[in-house]
This record gives sequence, C-alpha cells and structure tokens, in this order.
Amino acid sequence: MSGNCAYESTEMSALLGGTLRPGGFSLTDRGVTGCHWSAADSLLDLGCGAGATVGYLARKYGLTVVGLDPSQKLLATAKKNNPNKEFLFGSGEAIPCKDESFQGVLSECTLSLMTDLPVVMKEVYRVMKTRGMFFITDVYARNPEALEGIKTHQFTSCMRGLYDLNQLQTVVTDAGFEIVLLEDHSELLRQLLVKTIFEFGSMQAFWLKTGGTCAAGFQDTLKMCKPGYFMMIARKVE
Repeated sequence: MSGNCAYESTEMSALLGGTLRPGGFSLTDRGVTGCHWSAADSLLDLGCGAGATVGYLARKYGLTVVGLDPSQKLLATAKKNNPNKEFLFGSGEAIPCKDESFQGVLSECTLSLMTDLPVVMKEVYRVMKTRGMFFITDVYARNPEALEGIKTHQFTSCMRGLYDLNQLQTVVTDAGFEIVLLEDHSELLRQLLVKTIFEFGSMQAFWLKTGGTCAAGFQDTLKMCKPGYFMMIARKVE
C-alpha cells in the first residue's frame, strides 16, 4: 500500500463499523451459504482489517478463519478483539501459508486494495485446496473508460482500485478458477453514499477527512467512473 491509508482512520471506522465495507455482514452470510462452508473447513480472510469477520464467522458458523492483513495497526486491534484467533502479517501478493492450506478464501472489499492482481490470484490458488471456493465482494466501475484518471490519486481506498469487471473475470478464470456466481449489489454502495453525505455533508468532505490532502478532487474523478458493487464466488478447478 502507498500513500495515506483511509482504512486506518477513525472516520472510516465510525462510518463502516468493524467490517470496513458496505453492507456489513449481509453478503458474508450469503457467501457462507453459497460456498457451502462448514465447521470442518479452514478459511483465510484476505485483508482481515480489525478482525470483525474472523470473529463473526467463528461465533455464528463455528468456522476456523485465519486473518491476513498488511496493516500492523489493524492487526493489533484484530488480535485484541479476538485473542484466541490466528492473525498473520502479510499481503495478498505473498501469502505466508503452505500450499493447499484452506478450503476457502474471503476477500471482502480488499482485492481492490492490492497492487498486483494476477500475482494475488496465483497466491490464492496456491493456498487453496482443490474445489475450494473464493468469495469476493468489491467495487467496480460501471464506466471503466474513466478508470485511468482515478489512478493519479495516491491514497489507499478500495475506491481508488475500482475494477473493470470484465477484465477482473478474465484474471480470475486465467488463474484457474471457474466463476459460479456473479451478482450486482450496487444498492449497498448507494446506501453507504447516502449515509456518508448525511454524516459528513458531502463525499468530498469525507475523502479529505480520511485521505488527507492527496484526496483533493478525488470525488469528481470517482463520479466519472460510476462505481458499483459486486459479489462473486469462484471455484478452484484443479
């Protein structure tokens, strides 16, 4: 990650809660059902943040989940909140786990924060067991032609990493996964937009609070991309 990390800000935590993503656990529940995970499965939460999902999946479903994050600050909170759970420092580009360690991997609004998507996909494929399930929720651009302009802003937020959804699907399948489910959940992003404007007065004010001066003008560029939100489930083929 480079630049200011919006996810370490108190404003981001206050707005999004412990999950640090639109919709909270609503899509997480759909993911557990769609991936057919059980208490016998071991999972990896890729970009676990403060550990909210690790704790939630253990409490509600009895799942064993290992959390991975590149932020020492967020990991410290995760370990404090979940003292009996395993958390690892690292990135999606270099997952510090053995081959075929997990039945499933979750990446909830975190894949867009990573710098080298093809490498991340190879790493996820490597640590996942055959027929394992990869659960992804994230942001995408409904107008991908405008994506180049957003790359000039140097702060860490998933919105800066908006995907061209067609390109993402190609990267996923090229890595050896088959996409078994793809849904649009942009309404969750719209709900968050309304909440943010109500609490901060405008989206631009929010970005300046969480990203500092390097977020100046970010909202104008973002609007051109027409952000949406999706859920994907992909299966490791071999």
